[in-house]
Amino acid sequence: MELNEAREAVLAADEEMAKLFVRRMEAVREIAAYKLMHGLPVEDGERERLMAERLGALIDDDELRPYYLRFLKSTVEVSKSLQHSIIRSAKERGGETAVTE
Repeated sequence: MELNEAREAVLAADEEMAKLFVRRMEAVREIAAYKLMHGLPVEDGERERLMAERLGALIDDDELRPYYLRFLKSTVEVSKSLQHSIIRSAKERGGETAVTE
């Protein structure tokens, strides 16, 4: 594969990931609303551990697996950041259940 072809393949994958990112963050908004309504914490270390274990097993390439796990951890941190932001904003507005993000 030539360099430009490889770059086009990366760009195509990035475009797909952008769509998946939006889909994931929309679900994260719903999770934040649920956690806000039920007084649950954003952090859930055990769930994160189980998710990393399950999803890491999907990567057959031993060389790529640790990089994927770093990517996943970063994605989870971004998701938690959004949840914290949504919950903080809702509480500042005085509505424990008002999530309109």
